[in-house]
Amino acid sequence: MFDFAPGPIRRGVAVALIASITVAGMGRGAARAAEVRRELFGKTRAGVAIVKTVLRNDLGMSVSAIDYGATLTAIETPDRNGRMANVVLSRPDVASYETNQRRYGAVIGRYAGRITDARFTLDGATYSLEPGRNNMTLHGGSQGYDKRVWSRQTISDSQSIGVRYHLLSPVGDQGFPGALRLTVTYRLMRKSNELRIEYAARTSAPTVVNFTNHAFFNLAGAGSGTVLDHLVWIDADRYAEVDARKAPTGVLSPVAGTLLDFRTPRRLGDVLRPEDSLLAPSNGFDHSLVLRDAVASTPTLAGWVEDPVGGRRMTIWTTEPSVQFNSGNGFDGSEVGSEGVAYLRHAGLAFETQHLPDSPNQRGFPSTVLRPGGHFRSTTVLKFSGSGRDLNP
Repeated sequence: MFDFAPGPIRRGVAVALIASITVAGMGRGAARAAEVRRELFGKTRAGVAIVKTVLRNDLGMSVSAIDYGATLTAIETPDRNGRMANVVLSRPDVASYETNQRRYGAVIGRYAGRITDARFTLDGATYSLEPGRNNMTLHGGSQGYDKRVWSRQTISDSQSIGVRYHLLSPVGDQGFPGALRLTVTYRLMRKSNELRIEYAARTSAPTVVNFTNHAFFNLAGAGSGTVLDHLVWIDADRYAEVDARKAPTGVLSPVAGTLLDFRTPRRLGDVLRPEDSLLAPSNGFDHSLVLRDAVASTPTLAGWVEDPVGGRRMTIWTTEPSVQFNSGNGFDGSEVGSEGVAYLRHAGLAFETQHLPDSPNQRGFPSTVLRPGGHFRSTTVLKFSGSGRDLNP
């Protein structure tokens, strides 16, 4: 057993004014200084105040996140001409986050992805979860970590500024065994346009875990149109086969010769063919792609996405073995973003670094079991460039 006491965590409380902190470590003559700003984003239906934390580095890049779902609400970064734009799709208020099921920019848990037949067996015991479509559990169910109010504290060191979110998931939460203590840190580097997402978890009993961030990106700017012109490169040589229910079969097949082969950069619109047998079940891309350097102790290159018009490129590095690549097939214009623009089909794409779906039921997949005394750690790095050529983490 370990200590679940929250410690010196700054709780989300009602605030009547904006708090702005210029973070120490910058010289007086610097043109810009790294900054952490906090402001009230709104209140939940239960009356809980939700705070938005804004991080800005020395170069002017900024990252925003809210306590509700530990959700990324904005990443503002320059294009090749220095024009700033937010590249993360988001909703305008707390109410829209509470009611939507698209989980914009939120942390997903206790298990990201699908678990077949809403159950799994661990150490001889079978655990029943919340069934969803096709009798599968998706992203932990309807009351996943994206629907929780997280505790928060800001962090700062000589290299970075950030916000760290904390969540206690009790025994039996969503049907999973063990009490889980999870921290997720959004760390913005001071002198490079690099965002690090760091996960750490411990459990009181054997359980299974799989976390990711569910952000949708449009590198031309959120609300600016579709991502069909984006170039995509993914260092994945296999994919997880699924059946008609989209339940993994346990087979990892080569991407060679399929539309899932992004090992050569491809314009998304050129390969987005919903009539293809692999794409038809999702009406586009929504596939678990197994990275060539799977399960690394330090972040390795997973892929990149680029808007060729403005030149923004997002390069992704991760310690996770796979990426769930989604081409934003479900957007239909019914949801209006923070920009006041309705999100149409393919308004953004998701690049979710995580373990494979249904791993608790698939012995051939990398294990997702976490036991008492063990420490789950995972890091994903998003590096942004306006030139389309910056690949170093």
